[in-house]
Amino acid sequence: GRPWMLRVVAAMMNLRSRLTGIATGDQAMFMTRAAFDAVEGFPEQPLMEDVELSRRLLALSAPACVHHKVRTSGRRWETRGVWRTIALMWRLRWAYWRGTPADELARYYR
Repeated sequence: GRPWMLRVVAAMMNLRSRLTGIATGDQAMFMTRAAFDAVEGFPEQPLMEDVELSRRLLALSAPACVHHKVRTSGRRWETRGVWRTIALMWRLRWAYWRGTPADELARYYR
């Protein structure tokens, strides 16, 4: 694989999250139980549940971004290809923000 490319992707995802306040599944999300309960936890949807949870949490407060490292798997990125995965995820997020139901988007993700 290309671990250097995955480090670039991780840095860009972290920057995106810091700018937008939206975290995705490749990142760690920590919150108090009270905050989790206040937004009714993870929504029952097959995809974009992390994005939706982040969106709901933003209504409570801005996120605090920490600089500690968390290790996640790059397998999907390496298997499908970094650029192809980036393009797919951008298309899926864009469609989600435009109102496409998560159930419909999940078919393209698998």
